[in-house]
Order: sequence, then structure tokens, then C-alpha cells
Amino acid sequence: MRSFLQSSELRSRGLCLSLILASFAIRLHALLQLPGYVDEGNHLLWASEIWQGHIVFPFSTAKALEVYYLAALLPFQNPLWVGRAGSVLANAVTLSAIWALAHHWGSNRAGLWAVVLYALSPWTFFHERLAVADPLTGASASVLAWAAVVWSKRPSSRRAFGLTICLIALPLAKLSAVPLMLIPLLVAVWRGKSLLRRLILPYLVAVVSLAIILGLASLRYEIFGEINLRAKMSDPANWPASILSNINDLIDWAGVYLGITGPLILMGAVVVGVQRRRLGLVALAGFLLGSASLIAPAGSFPRYYLAALAFGSLLAAEAVGGLLSLTKRPLIQWGVGALVIMGAGLPFAFFATQAYRDPARLKLSDIDRIQHVADWPSGYAIHETVTYLADQLAQDRGPAVVYVANQATLAVAWLYWPPTARDAIYLLWDSKAPDVITTVAGGGPVYLIVDTQRDKADFRGLTINPHELARFYRPPGGMPVIAYRLMAEPFESPEP
Repeated sequence: MRSFLQSSELRSRGLCLSLILASFAIRLHALLQLPGYVDEGNHLLWASEIWQGHIVFPFSTAKALEVYYLAALLPFQNPLWVGRAGSVLANAVTLSAIWALAHHWGSNRAGLWAVVLYALSPWTFFHERLAVADPLTGASASVLAWAAVVWSKRPSSRRAFGLTICLIALPLAKLSAVPLMLIPLLVAVWRGKSLLRRLILPYLVAVVSLAIILGLASLRYEIFGEINLRAKMSDPANWPASILSNINDLIDWAGVYLGITGPLILMGAVVVGVQRRRLGLVALAGFLLGSASLIAPAGSFPRYYLAALAFGSLLAAEAVGGLLSLTKRPLIQWGVGALVIMGAGLPFAFFATQAYRDPARLKLSDIDRIQHVADWPSGYAIHETVTYLADQLAQDRGPAVVYVANQATLAVAWLYWPPTARDAIYLLWDSKAPDVITTVAGGGPVYLIVDTQRDKADFRGLTINPHELARFYRPPGGMPVIAYRLMAEPFESPEP
């Protein structure tokens, strides 16, 4: 009997490893098909600045661990691919932690179902192929939950130390993930209230360490800059309306991305409420805490919910287990399992195939389409413009200077700038950039990239005249991104 159980566990581990490797390969394929967008450019730009000595700066971004993680993967000639590959690697950590969490509650089968449903989600597939903080946040939250369960089963100083490290890492991955720090506390309550006293030291060390780290960083930088900015953009009087708007958005996004997994998550929450299984309770707690963005007084984005979806996949697995337990006939169980896999797998296959071929035609939520395809944060058109100008630079005999009209355009353009010419791209009118008036007057080749959705080439009163070289449009045919050659001539307003 013992030999059979060991053999069954080995098969489960082997199948889990195969699923994780398959998910890794599927997410890694055609990783650059979707152009980079402004947040990715900013994160990778911050990571590159660490190599220039700005070691404390990442704490001002509210996602320091992500920036340090990306910096560890840099510098390379293709920072976008490397950054996105780092997010795909975080997916492998998330899947491993999901299975391990179920395994430690004695439910390998639920762990395998959770891995399958998470891996086959268009929601996670799309956002885990981006160089942003949320995939690492999801991985950190999953590992924290696993560490809490392992510690609760056999408390020891070594495991308490590991749990403390996870408690420190999670808010450093993304400061808004702080609510997920409650997971070990809830695990201790469900395992036995006697464990609560043993959690005082890990939480105390974690909180004090975070206070020291962020306090020292605040002496040089505004460490809550991004959070303060979002707070200023929100109106506390409209908080109830904001919550309703976030809930409505979440329902819309679930309709676009989740498919059969959405009803399974809801069904799993009901199963947990009835059966009160500990794995389900941890999953439900993680799902709710990971969805804390719903009650924020500001809008949210689909990628904010990756941590919630990691725990949601365990809830969905509980629902599948509940369905399979309704009958003891193997044939019916196989049929139900096959229907679940097809229900999740077929939509995912269509989504992934389209992402490989032409991501501009993907069925995305409205906000994701705005950010990644249609509006100014998108890398579409900017990518083509930079490629065009790189060819122009190759034809210029002397050194050239390239300006961009705003910081967002610079963040995306930087991702595609040739490594040999990266020092020749600047933000127009920035104090660190060569003076554009002097540079143009010098007679050398000077170029300007303008995203007309936000800016225009306006040099009124100056002897700088923009001559249009080429314009490129984002897929829906919106406002163009234009490449200009700046000449030392009286200004004439260019055509829109």
C-alpha cells in the first residue's frame, strides 16, 4: 500500500512538472509579437538605472522587488524579451506553489486541476507575458501561502525564517499586495489558535524590516509616489461609485477572459462554504484578499488580479472535485474531466494562437485594448517608427540625435532602440538632453518622434522646422506617430 501511494505521488509530481514545462513553453513562444507598452518600458528603464548606480530608487515605484528582479536579468541587447521571460518564469513559480499548497493539504488531484485551469486561462496567459510587477506578485503570494501551510504543519525556527522572508518580499513585489500578508494569520487560526503566538515574531520582524527599508529609502525618495499619485486622482466622496465601477469591470473582464473557469470559481466558493475544507478556505481567503483592488477608491486593471486568480484556480479545482465526487463511475468521471479540459482548453487554444499571429486582433477587455493596442500607452506605431529611424541612422554618416516629445513615448521607444545608438535618444526639452536649439543649429542630423495622440511638433518662435519623414498608425487607424527631421529653418506648422 505504501509503495502504491509513493508511486501515485511520483506520478502526480511528474505530471505537474510536465504541465509546468508546457505552460512555460506556451507562454514563452512568440513573446515579442505584442509590442511593448509604456509600463513595461518604465519598469525596464528603472531596472537599467540600477546598473547606473540608482540602487535605492526602485523603492519609489511601490514595486521594488520587480525592478530588482528585472535588473538581475539585465543588461542585454533585448531588454523587453528578457523582462517578459522573467514574468513567464514567475508563472512557473506560481504553478509550482499552487500544486505544493494543495499537496500539503493532502490533495494532489486538486493541485493538478488548479495548475491546468490556471495555465489554460487567457487572463493569466496574456498578462504573464508582460514585463510588469503583477506576475511576480502572484508568485510571491502563492509562495507565501505555501510557506504558511508548511510552517503550520511543523513549526520550526528555520521555517519561521522562511515565512518571514516571504512576508517581507510580498509588499516589496507590489505595495498594494499588503492585504495578502494576512494569509499566514488565517492559516494559523484554522490549524489551531495555539499557533497564533508563534506568528508574533515573524510578523514583528517583517513589519520592522519593511519600516526600516522604506524609512531609509524615504530619506532620498518619495517611496509612496505612485500610491500618492493614485490617491490624488481619486475622490473619496465617490468611493462607493468607484467600488461599483470596479465590480462591474471585474464582471466584464471575467466574461472576456475566464470562460468556464469563472463559474467553476463561484461553484468552488460554494463547495468550500459547505465542506469547510482547509485547502478551500485558504484558497477562498487568498482569492478575496487578492481582490482587494475592488474596494480601492481608484480604478483597477485586469493584471492586478493575477494573485487572486492563483487562488481562484484552487477554488475552481475544488468545484471540479465536487463534480467528480457526484458519481463513482470512472467512465462518467473521465467524461466530466474531459468536458472541463475542453471547455477551458479550446478557447485558450484560439486565444493563444491569435496572440502568436496577430495580438492586435485578440479579444481583449476594453482597458487592455486601450493600453496595449489602440491608445498612447501601446507600443504599436512607436515600434515601427523607431525601426524606421534606426534605418535612417544607419545611413547617416555623422552622429545623429533623436528626440521624443514625451516620457511615455521615450519609455516605449527605448525598448526598441539599437544598443549602439541608445545614448542618442532623449526627451525633448529635458534638462539632461542636448539643447535642441543648439543641436539643430549645428547642422547635424536631428530627428523627432511625436505621438500625435498626445503631442505635436510645435517650435513656434524658433528656427526649427520639422520635416515629416514617415507616419505610422496603430491598428484601429487612430492618430499617427510621426518621424520628423528637424532643420535649421523658420518654423512652419506641420500638417496634422
